[in-house]
Amino acid sequence: MKFHKQKNEYFEILSEKLVQQYGINFNDTGYSESEWLAYFEDLTIYEAITAFVLKYDLTAVGDLIL
Repeated sequence: MKFHKQKNEYFEILSEKLVQQYGINFNDTGYSESEWLAYFEDLTIYEAITAFVLKYDLTAVGDLIL
């Protein structure tokens, strides 16, 4: 039960950081929670986001020229 709470918190924080930095939420990544963990569970949230954005060549919202 405790892991479930931590898992929910992890994905809430992950989604929040993705929105702040890249304008997408976790659901927009196309990954299920289990798929995400299979790829990134050994990384911190920040390392996982970095690996994800490098893989898909995403541009941070702050770097966009409007």
